[in-house]
Amino acid sequence: MTAKERGLAIARVLEARFNLSVFEEWKRKDPERWNAARNDIGRGIYGQAMREKARLQAVPDDQLEGEFAALVRAAPFQ
Repeated sequence: MTAKERGLAIARVLEARFNLSVFEEWKRKDPERWNAARNDIGRGIYGQAMREKARLQAVPDDQLEGEFAALVRAAPFQ
């Protein structure tokens, strides 16, 4: 698996599990609301996603491919 393929697989896994793009957009577009005390849950989920990203970056290719394949098989649109 190339570095580009790994990056795409990790991004897709994170998007499927955490809807990460929504959190990143919110964090970027409305930092005041993002940092507000009432957003503890959102920041917590984002933190969990970042820990999962670090874990996925460290796993071997075959494990990453397996996790990605499991998500594809479980996708509701198939």
